[in-house]
Amino acid sequence: TRHSLGHLYVQELAKELKIAWRMHLRMLSYVAICEQRRVVLLYPLLPYNHNGWCVRQACQSFDVDASRLTVVHDDADRKLGAHSFKEGGSALGNRGVQGVIDQIGSRDFRRLRVGIGRPMDEKGKPTRDKEKMIAYVMAVLAKEELEKLHVVFRQTLDEVLRSRGSDGKGAVGKDTTTDDR
Repeated sequence: TRHSLGHLYVQELAKELKIAWRMHLRMLSYVAICEQRRVVLLYPLLPYNHNGWCVRQACQSFDVDASRLTVVHDDADRKLGAHSFKEGGSALGNRGVQGVIDQIGSRDFRRLRVGIGRPMDEKGKPTRDKEKMIAYVMAVLAKEELEKLHVVFRQTLDEVLRSRGSDGKGAVGKDTTTDDR
């Protein structure tokens, strides 16, 4: 679904790094670790808006400071595939990001925001209708949408891997920056 974009991203990154997932019950997540690059990938099993708890558990277990964390998430205010990196700041209304902020007690982490767009109203304009948005973000991505997102994933992988702290230790939760809204 559009709402599970972060999951799709870390799956792609694990494939690129040729690392396997393991279940960590304490974190209620799958975790993939790349020792050579000192990267921990997290695939939370809780609903999107509650993933912050899993991120907190992973940060504590792997001793990852918020400043070395990158969270990948969907952004309905950007066209499909438009993306940008953001350092710190507010959640901008994204409940999953707000959950991470609340759980780790910091806004000082990096986000990769990837556009999923909005559904259209009867006049062909993007809508903010709550029910239409819920149905839209929970809908399965079309093949063409997935292909476009995989291009974005490949474009941003190197930047995400470079975004860790100075000691190289970092985690990814769930570029040429484009900001085509």
